[in-house]
Amino acid sequence: MKSVDLNADWNIKSGEDEIHCDLPYDATVNSPRDFSCAFGELNGYIPAARAVFTKVLPHVKSGANAALVLSGICGAGAVYVNDDKIISVRGYSPVCFDISDKLTGVRDELRIDLFAAPGMSDKYTGLGIAGGVKLVTFDDIDISYNSLFVKTVTVGDKTYADAELNVVNRSDDAVKLTVDCTAVNARGKRAGKKQRKLCIRAGQDRTVSVRVRINKAYEWMPADPYMYTMIAKIVLPDGKEREASARFGLVTRSLNPTRGLYINGKNTLLYGAYISHADAALGGVCNYSNEVRRFNALKAVGYNAVHFVGCPAEAALDACDDTGMYAFVDLFDCLNEGKAPLDVHASEPWLAEDYVRAIRNHPSVTVYGVADDVPECYGRHGGYDIINEVAQFIRGADTTRPVTVSVGELVPTPRELESVGIKRRKFETDSEAVYAAREKSLFEEATAVAFEAVDVCGFNYLYPLYSAEKKKRDRLIVGARTSSARAFESIDETEKNGRVIGDFNDCGIDYPGGGKLNEIVHTGGDLDALCDEKPQSVYKRILFGARNIAYITVLDPETDEPTHMWNWPRHLGREVKVQVFTSGDVVALYLDGRLVGRRLAGRINKHIATFELEYYPGVLEAVSYYKGYECARATLKSAGSPKAVKLSAYDKNLYIDRGDLGFVHADVCDRDGLVVPYAMRELTATVAGGRLIAFINADPMLRKNSFDTCPAYGGKAMAVIKPDADADRTVVKISGDGLLSAKITFKIK
Repeated sequence: MKSVDLNADWNIKSGEDEIHCDLPYDATVNSPRDFSCAFGELNGYIPAARAVFTKVLPHVKSGANAALVLSGICGAGAVYVNDDKIISVRGYSPVCFDISDKLTGVRDELRIDLFAAPGMSDKYTGLGIAGGVKLVTFDDIDISYNSLFVKTVTVGDKTYADAELNVVNRSDDAVKLTVDCTAVNARGKRAGKKQRKLCIRAGQDRTVSVRVRINKAYEWMPADPYMYTMIAKIVLPDGKEREASARFGLVTRSLNPTRGLYINGKNTLLYGAYISHADAALGGVCNYSNEVRRFNALKAVGYNAVHFVGCPAEAALDACDDTGMYAFVDLFDCLNEGKAPLDVHASEPWLAEDYVRAIRNHPSVTVYGVADDVPECYGRHGGYDIINEVAQFIRGADTTRPVTVSVGELVPTPRELESVGIKRRKFETDSEAVYAAREKSLFEEATAVAFEAVDVCGFNYLYPLYSAEKKKRDRLIVGARTSSARAFESIDETEKNGRVIGDFNDCGIDYPGGGKLNEIVHTGGDLDALCDEKPQSVYKRILFGARNIAYITVLDPETDEPTHMWNWPRHLGREVKVQVFTSGDVVALYLDGRLVGRRLAGRINKHIATFELEYYPGVLEAVSYYKGYECARATLKSAGSPKAVKLSAYDKNLYIDRGDLGFVHADVCDRDGLVVPYAMRELTATVAGGRLIAFINADPMLRKNSFDTCPAYGGKAMAVIKPDADADRTVVKISGDGLLSAKITFKIK
């Protein structure tokens, strides 16, 4: 088997524009918005569009065994080879399809015709290819694509990697061959090797397993995500070899019926958040360096897991592996009932096996989900059968991870109400129907059959049921969706109930696709669109157990939103509300050294101390005490007028071979270096030794006049840079009207 990346030099036509560029690519990320389009709030008000991707395939002789692999389709459409339609495609999940009978061996052309429209999904879809495209060719005797699967086995004090692969003999003769499996550690040194003799008959398709003992085994864990590579070869009698390889980590997973999830023999709670496939800066493009940046920002909050809906592109899971983030992957966005007005996607259960084969070697993948928030759990649309069928296909590809399906409390139908003895068919409001169903435990009764098909029950926004579930059915639970507004309660219930294996917030990072009037970016995340912390992310750190923390927030007098700002000139002398998030139990608040008051915090007040005081500019200082001793101190100063731009970068070393991007954070500061949160100055970016590919702020409406300029929002903005391959450094300069400009330099490696 030979695999060739086809990501370079594509011809892309979108509307009147035609460009040549490399994948991944999203044609709509910088498109003008149309706030009048129907359902536009779902995708950030991007109107319907079409893009055609074309490329000449590498030479493959006619009649050869060949397949194409696509990952991360943004939008929907079809794939053509030499103008013959091969397959319809949609969604991020990887797709592999045979093109052997379509190749002429002369000049074969690949065309991918995609479209996107508002209302296609309940999230931003983009328009393009977020992952990449591969051409895979096979010999008559070869290893099947994606068949190499590495499992961790421990026997006493010895650790083994079981390499399972599928060998196919398409020739007319039986053949004796040798299967050679070698494990290589992170330093490129051999960590184990094993060979096995095999005889395979003509036309036979055979699965073989080889157990490789790992010398000096290092487990994969969040604190030390150690990765290995398994190289599997089949050696033919004439000495020719066929090879397949896969990265893997040494990790074991098991479920205890009373204590929950165990990973590498340790009881583990998953604290995670939903992450959109799309990014506010890059749109649908999945870039390894950006994913590492996003996951490390979430780890800083205290999360140890992420929740994907639909299989993410390879770069995202590689980033999970390398940063030590557990991944909960819902294989389907929906089953038979769509979530958006134009969503006509119906589940094809057999695809679940292909999806699992594509992601199962990633040690970060910890839980498989049948689908996200599906009404089929109530038995609607033949749901019980399809959930069971998908679960069986998942287990057919991988039995080492638990399977779940999730649903929230739905408005019951008259038939569902009758099934639990409620004969009244009409209620004045949906809430009345839900309350009536709750009295009869309709949720538990309706979902019982669906949850019997999986290992873990997925509850959406239903943390009050955790204790009751323990008493009634003794099933394992995962909080597949929880709300930041109820973070204290849901995390508390998760920690109190051993049968709950995790809590997943419904949004970790703001993402494109607003869901509110004229908003381009959804703003429900713990981190904003730049991956900077919000007040709620600091609060989450405290709930996750961080100590010696105090953080001052001020409720916006007009919106009641918590802000980290003490600049309210319009409300001079008026009463404002200040909240201090703290791990302590008592907080003393001072304004310019004068005591405002003392308030209780701690668990009794959900780790929040609340004060009311008149606004006057100056310095707020909060001193937090735990059992009478000072444990933390925080200050919040009124910023002065904007004077300069201050730049910082996530990583100043960029590696061309892995497609790294540079992320430049620009802060508008006063003369003392404090960020000026009310600054809206227009900033301009210039780049030498690279090019600007995005310039954004955290404004949910993202108001911009041009591509290379961006106003500061909250005093901040971010530029994304792609370095030139032939440059040794990239220099970025950001300036603003009336501000001292600043430069930052990236080293190209």
